[in-house]
Amino acid sequence: MIAYPVTKAQLEALIEAEVPGWLQKAATRTSGFRQKGYYEESSSIWSEVKVIYMRLQGDCKCAYCERKLEAIDFGKIEQDVEHFRPKGGVRAWKLPKALKDQGIMATAVPDEDRGYFLLPYHPFNYSAACKPCNSALKKDCFPIAGQYDLTGDDPAKLTKEKPFLICPVGDFDDAPEDLIRFHGVSPQPVAASGHNRERALVTIDFFKLDDEAKRKNLLRERVFVIIGLHPQLEKAADGATAKAKAEAQAVVDGFTSSNSPHTNCARSFRELFQSDRAEAKAVFDGACRLITSIS
Repeated sequence: MIAYPVTKAQLEALIEAEVPGWLQKAATRTSGFRQKGYYEESSSIWSEVKVIYMRLQGDCKCAYCERKLEAIDFGKIEQDVEHFRPKGGVRAWKLPKALKDQGIMATAVPDEDRGYFLLPYHPFNYSAACKPCNSALKKDCFPIAGQYDLTGDDPAKLTKEKPFLICPVGDFDDAPEDLIRFHGVSPQPVAASGHNRERALVTIDFFKLDDEAKRKNLLRERVFVIIGLHPQLEKAADGATAKAKAEAQAVVDGFTSSNSPHTNCARSFRELFQSDRAEAKAVFDGACRLITSIS
């Protein structure tokens, strides 16, 4: 995961330019939910703004796993508008024993037949996500360490809930790269302790970001990043000519761009190469061996 920093004003400007009048329609619907005290409608309009998040997230990347998906014309079908906080009801997520053993505890979900009913149309409650991350894994789950506030109407003001999942879109949450980095193809928490470490561990497990068996293609794609990036890093550092170095650096810049797949993995490997070239070579060799085993 990486951050896609954008202010609420900037996001609303993008929405208004793409779908004039959408924000007002969204406000009207939200007023209706407020009067009812729960979310209910016969049809929705959030799909109208999906393309904005597709563009914003590295030109059509999943917000959570960083897989590069198809571009807008043909990619809408494989991407969902994901509600970060569930709109209709919050489902309990079964905390794995491995996380419990590390002292991580999740708050019991409210015994209420409703979710975050004032957030179905808040621009900061959206991202574009692939179907495995959204439909198969996230569903209506939203584990937190604090107290649920289902009446909240602004995600930026709900940080006291102490959510475990990291919101990549907006300017109000921690940047994912400050919480999760990679060693080779494996995501790891940055913090040694505290809630930030727990957020990283839960997010990694929640989206199965390090599960070779269940997300084999995801890890394979990161393997390709390592294998493609390492020779270019060497050439950028040791190339025989200035031209060769510049050409290699341009490729490195491409791999580590926010528009490329698995940017966090690529940036983490670049930093490893810069600090410990011997370890980077060992990781590269390991990635080469993985090519035959992850198939």
